Amino acid sequence: MQVWLQAAPAGYGVALLQTLLALAAVCILAWVVLRWSARRGLGHGTGRRVKVLERVPLDGRRALYLVEVGGRVLLLGAGEGAAPAVLAELALDELPEVADPKGFGELVARLRGAAPKEPPA
Repeated sequence: MQVWLQAAPAGYGVALLQTLLALAAVCILAWVVLRWSARRGLGHGTGRRVKVLERVPLDGRRALYLVEVGGRVLLLGAGEGAAPAVLAELALDELPEVADPKGFGELVARLRGAAPKEPPA
């Protein structure tokens, strides 16, 4: 007499685990491909004539942009449903110098009232 070995029917838990593992594998693969392509400049505008210097969000739908084009700097206002508008035009040398941003540790030290630590030389 032959005994047929059959696998026990898989329950919903096994199917859920397989689905979650497949989803995790697809997410990891997508993340790796996107990181690889971003490092090679794919998907980013690599224009040489137009450069966005800064973006300042005003609210969820409106923002100001500083854009460098041909040695000039344009201040653009952009909003949802409207074309960007040129608000001002400046020469590149007219822009004020940007102060170095403060680090998170310096901010925490200032909030605690302690003197910030000097970075090692």
